[in-house]
Amino acid sequence: MAHYSVTLTFQPPEVVVYQGHEVFRLVCDASAPIGMPVEIFAHQKSLIDPVTEEQQDEFSFICSPYELSAYPANAPNFTQSPQFFRKAGYDFLLPDIEAYESVKQSTIDQVTALINRMYALDKLSVTEVITVSSGESPFSSTSIS
Repeated sequence: MAHYSVTLTFQPPEVVVYQGHEVFRLVCDASAPIGMPVEIFAHQKSLIDPVTEEQQDEFSFICSPYELSAYPANAPNFTQSPQFFRKAGYDFLLPDIEAYESVKQSTIDQVTALINRMYALDKLSVTEVITVSSGESPFSSTSIS
């Protein structure tokens, strides 16, 4: 069975002023992947200024195993819909330290769930031969890798 892991690095919370309010910046970077891509955070482009057509990358969600293969890394495929793409980190602002801690823990939980789903998919790729006969209990089962 394959091994999956990724290292998450969270920068210390930084207080910044955004639109006249103090908020907390949360920066998370993924690195050192084993058995999986490092780009696990889905983003999409969002329009900042319609006059100049300036855009920014906006974090959307943590990918599932399917999304790791469906969406390109680091830049969108403009022929694909929706135009999500994957990056190795995210950076966004939160209103208070409680939200910072909550989102940080949610990230850890969701990446753990992603890795657990990848292990579950590995189990599905094992051929299992089951012989079922009437009147016999229990049935015999053999796994073939």
